[in-house]
Amino acid sequence: MKLGIAGNGVIVQEVLSFIDEIGFEEICICGRKQSMEKLQALAKQYKLSTVYTDYDQMLSSDIDVVYIGVLNDLHVEYTKKALEAGKHVICEKPMTITAAELQELEALAKDNQVMLFEAMSIYHMPAYKQLQKDVKLAGDLKICNFNYSQMSRRYKAFHEGTSTPAVFDAAHNGGALRDLNVYNISAMVGLFGKPKNVSYTPNMEKDVDTSGILVADYGEFKCLCTAAKDCAAPGPATIQGVDATICIYPHVNGMTEYDVLFNDADTDTKEVDMGDGSHRLFFEFKEFKRIIEEKDVKTQEQIMQYSKWVAEIIDQATA
Repeated sequence: MKLGIAGNGVIVQEVLSFIDEIGFEEICICGRKQSMEKLQALAKQYKLSTVYTDYDQMLSSDIDVVYIGVLNDLHVEYTKKALEAGKHVICEKPMTITAAELQELEALAKDNQVMLFEAMSIYHMPAYKQLQKDVKLAGDLKICNFNYSQMSRRYKAFHEGTSTPAVFDAAHNGGALRDLNVYNISAMVGLFGKPKNVSYTPNMEKDVDTSGILVADYGEFKCLCTAAKDCAAPGPATIQGVDATICIYPHVNGMTEYDVLFNDADTDTKEVDMGDGSHRLFFEFKEFKRIIEEKDVKTQEQIMQYSKWVAEIIDQATA
């Protein structure tokens, strides 16, 4: 299986740091002509087969899968082109801005008999997959609190008006909800399904949410999803039930461990640590490759269902 990569930013460079461990037969990369020097350096460093500055040319090659790591507002355009070219697609989050766009891409993938994945790493991490089994240990749930607050190194320049990076640019669909809170929301739906209702209260600067709190109502319990790019918090995330509280370290994105703290003083804490030193994105690429090779439609559709729920929640939150 041959992989083509679109983009050369930070997330792409993270993927390149481990991608040779996944077992692709060949890997090529595509970027803008202005980035040729950078592309060539990456190709040399990671032993990539070919450098392209024309996306259509890469799509016309014999690659099987495209990983899209370009700016958010280009995701739909790049994904459409790849699907129409008959390529399987792994697109960085958020794959689309609206749920309607995601449904359109899903239909296009089916029409072209290829698979489509949103690169949401959480679902494939060993600790999270174990948590999906252990969440029942908390008993009847009451309150869940997922917080992913990470001070952006670009925030100061944005705040002072000297720069408007894409992550803080409304025109590029930036903001804390889609950049960071999407991880919390994804973790939430993978554990509990789609909530009955959501509301979102953001802190706004220059028409973009630099931080905010999403409240999801599941009827019997409530889940708070907090994310910030203008301040920081260490975590952990917590799932509180009548039988136990589950503490997730450091937060759901990149989680490798959690503790189950039972309310019964006579029951010992259950400690789960599944970190093995692998990059947090390693597991999703390994799983995507397996799903494509084995034509595991059932798993692909389950992952897509999560993506659709998240898109619908963000639609509701931003309405």
